[in-house]
Amino acid sequence: MRAIIALLIIGVLIGTPFAAAQQPANVPAALSGGDSSQLSYTDVFMGRNTRGPYLLSWKGIRVRSERVVVDGRTFRRDEEYTIDYTAGTLVFAQPLRNGSMAQVTYEIDAKTAQRNPKTLQMPLDMELLNAARGKLALTGAYSAPLDKPGKETTLLGLTGELLPSGSTQISATFLTDVNARGRLEEKSGLRLQATSKSDLAEWTLSYLTAGREFSGAQAWKVKPDTDALSTSLKLLLSQKLNVSLGFQQSDTGGAKVAGTSAALAYNVSEGVRATVSYLNQQNPLATVTTTSTGVNLQRGALTAGIERRTQQQESLLQGRSAVTTDRLTAQVDITPSTQAQALLEQQRLEGAQGATERSTASLGVTTSPTQGIQLRTGIRYDEIGEKQQTELSLGLEAKPSPAYRLLGSYVQRQGEMGDRATATSLRVVSTPRSMLQLETGALLETTGEQASLKQDVLLALQPWQGIRLETGVQGMYAGDREGYIRTLRAQLAPGRTWRIDATHRLRLTDSGAPPETWGVALSVTPSQSLSLTGSYTRNPEDNKGNIQQQEQAELKLQARMSALTLQGSMGVKRDLLSNTNITLADVALIYRFSPLMELLTGYRLNRQQTTSELTAHTYRLGYRYALSDIFNISLEGTLTTYERDRIFQPNQTEYEARLKLGVRF
Repeated sequence: MRAIIALLIIGVLIGTPFAAAQQPANVPAALSGGDSSQLSYTDVFMGRNTRGPYLLSWKGIRVRSERVVVDGRTFRRDEEYTIDYTAGTLVFAQPLRNGSMAQVTYEIDAKTAQRNPKTLQMPLDMELLNAARGKLALTGAYSAPLDKPGKETTLLGLTGELLPSGSTQISATFLTDVNARGRLEEKSGLRLQATSKSDLAEWTLSYLTAGREFSGAQAWKVKPDTDALSTSLKLLLSQKLNVSLGFQQSDTGGAKVAGTSAALAYNVSEGVRATVSYLNQQNPLATVTTTSTGVNLQRGALTAGIERRTQQQESLLQGRSAVTTDRLTAQVDITPSTQAQALLEQQRLEGAQGATERSTASLGVTTSPTQGIQLRTGIRYDEIGEKQQTELSLGLEAKPSPAYRLLGSYVQRQGEMGDRATATSLRVVSTPRSMLQLETGALLETTGEQASLKQDVLLALQPWQGIRLETGVQGMYAGDREGYIRTLRAQLAPGRTWRIDATHRLRLTDSGAPPETWGVALSVTPSQSLSLTGSYTRNPEDNKGNIQQQEQAELKLQARMSALTLQGSMGVKRDLLSNTNITLADVALIYRFSPLMELLTGYRLNRQQTTSELTAHTYRLGYRYALSDIFNISLEGTLTTYERDRIFQPNQTEYEARLKLGVRF
């Protein structure tokens, strides 16, 4: 229903004729799953009637790993384009015409590659319609976090803007995650905003809703499953003085919060600004009031600030408490390549158990004496009550040549908060040839009289494009204990229609050999109308490296045949310790009678077997009819029945019906 509301609102925003326009965009796209250091990236950008150079998202690309496709046709290296792997730029032999779409897929090493600073943050922003008082644009975002390989995000949607007058603006953004599962409203987000300005005041009203599976919630700085409403008023009392008032209300997963705020800012002189703020937040369990005063200074190479912040809380569970923080920060640009940072902070906590004080002081320097070398050093002192701790840190990053990179760090902690601890790491990355990469590193950690050492070696070979082989060994030593992990991985993607990834991890410890980890993933796309993916893993690892003694298998199918579309998936999970089996199956069939009518029917199975068996059957039936080229109406109903040990449970049967009205542009 949220998606329909978004489309209705965007439809209102484009009530006048528009002139079509197009804007080029650079699109950093999805990562492939696998080892966290070896990643596959895709950039998509529109032609601008020039040969280039076109800037890619990354520099330091693996040689001969790229694949360039323009309007569905694969281009030949050195004949139809040239690429600079070090700088991450692409130049075509002939100008890339306006309206043409280029897709560049390449591989990078997350530990050596660097982002191009000029890459666009919003990958795709293509104007569809334009007029003096309104706009409509297609928006997309493709991201792949380096710390979560295989967790790529693909967002698509529409943005609309209405300018009823020169001082008033209304905008709407609707995005949906095309890779996420669940209903449309669960994997989508809607953001509305209205702003009105004058010489003396500025008023803003905004509404935001994010589904529980919406991956763009973090970019919007909210949590999934959130509905939020806020309004603010800013008064410009003079050129130096302004006052802001605000109200906000949100509901995140059933947790409701409401708050009011007020702030005053005064520009004392050029580069000197004083602020005072007040914030009151309430929820069913607690009331939190925060006040702060501060002064910021920026003069030449010096940036400094001083602030006092007080937070008082009245909780039904913990009673009354208060936290007062005094903070002083400073940063000085000693030279264009050397910066120094300093921090002084004192905090006092008062609660039911008495008062506690904490003090922190830190000083750090970052410098680049020559090109390709960066040095970092810092010292930090913490005091909590009568206990103290001192931390010293050193860091080095050197790149003497494009084929070699050196990383080093040293951290030492000592004091009354714990035993003396040190951590020393060193890593060398070498790419002597385009098809060969060698990486080795070591980490030595000591705590008191105990010490541990971790060493690893990685060898990667790419004899031909689309084929990559890796082998690595990691050793761990702690006292009399030893452990080893051997990893083998193969990636095969010689063509566009299929891809295979296989991984094997073997562990050896003094106490024996833990279970081995196996993983195989297959993707087959023989045509645009048929795709098949499957995967199998045994004893997978979680995010912390712990082994889960399970077996998992999944198979997905999607086929389009004229007016008929078939979607299906089947998954099985078996716990090897508790002998628990979970089976998930989902089948959907969509038949399009005509351009105006389509029928959807589906079935979902969820079965869990332990000492007993619990099964849920969900049946879906939907109908969609286009009232005109713009409006359509849909009706969908679901029936869910439950069985326990193959015995029907009539009291748990669930029914649901939904009626939707949509607008299409």
